[in-house]
Amino acid sequence: MPFPRLLTKVTRGRVNRLMLHLAGHAAFADLEHVGRRSGRVHHTPVRAFRVGDTVVIGLNFGRRSDWFLNVTRAGGCRIHLGRERLELGVPRLVPAEEATREIPAVFRYALRYVARTEECLVLPVVGVATPI
Repeated sequence: MPFPRLLTKVTRGRVNRLMLHLAGHAAFADLEHVGRRSGRVHHTPVRAFRVGDTVVIGLNFGRRSDWFLNVTRAGGCRIHLGRERLELGVPRLVPAEEATREIPAVFRYALRYVARTEECLVLPVVGVATPI
């Protein structure tokens, strides 16, 4: 079961800005996406993992997350992950059990059993936007 939607109101603003400073470390990433209504560029902190030519992001807050709706509507996004800025292509929803098979065990366990994430977004890497 995803985290409660009420928690998103608490994590927006200062908490998200603080978490964005961790982008590039300990699987924290800065997801850059365009608002589906506003057309503005947004930055959202997420836990993301590169698995070969794909990036896996857990849907901790479920399918109603603004970033999820924006990325699926746009058909892709950018992400600052590790020392790279990656262009990501068309996302697909995958059950967490399948999507997390190749990520580090401690993160796999936390995602599936602590955060109780049921689904993940898997996005293909279509290019490196700018190396860091």
